[in-house]
Amino acid sequence: MNLVSKLQTHYEWTPNYRLVFKKPVPTGLETISVPQSKGEHGWIVLTYNKTVPTCLWITPKEVSILPCIVDERICGDTFLRVEKISNLTFLVSDIWMYNSNCVFACSTFQQRYEWLKDLLKRFVFHTDSTIRLIHKSEYSFTEISGHELYTTETAGKPGYFVEKEEYVIQEFKKLEIPDCYLPVGKRGYLRVPDLKTSLYLRSKPNTFECKCVQNEDTTWTLLENIPNLK
Repeated sequence: MNLVSKLQTHYEWTPNYRLVFKKPVPTGLETISVPQSKGEHGWIVLTYNKTVPTCLWITPKEVSILPCIVDERICGDTFLRVEKISNLTFLVSDIWMYNSNCVFACSTFQQRYEWLKDLLKRFVFHTDSTIRLIHKSEYSFTEISGHELYTTETAGKPGYFVEKEEYVIQEFKKLEIPDCYLPVGKRGYLRVPDLKTSLYLRSKPNTFECKCVQNEDTTWTLLENIPNLK
């Protein structure tokens, strides 16, 4: 049994395993949004091949060993979800398994996202001839395929993918009724799923533009990172 087969058998995992799905975002769900690049999606698995620390690049169509510099203390089967930008450049999207522990199941995306920054700074290094693992917050996107939205409240939940083409900058106007916003020249209304969104929208002028997506029921979902307002 080869190394990848052992990983699949031991963790009941496959290269097709997904942490993000293209499906509607539930109404009232508070989310965090991160861009998704047009790079190739796959997994980097830091593991041991017998006694040798090994970095594997795994997709449904390809398995290869990559040159890398990492602290071998994180090679006890660490699964990173990544987007391949070039042969030696990868964006780290999420983490599923850390040293054989499924951190995905017991944490929210926001917790993992912040923790990954520290993990990459402390344990991953690179030279011109080894791979570079980049946290998404430290990458300048020139082109994206869409955005991934994750719940900020529930641990172990996969994300929702919304294609770039679905995003629009839409103008809305306030009504006298609290938390009621109608799109100018379009059908439906803007959803206000929680108090944080309500406070954010109330700080806007009577007419304003915002990044959003129209849902199948003609309602609109705000797709902006909402600051903490007091």
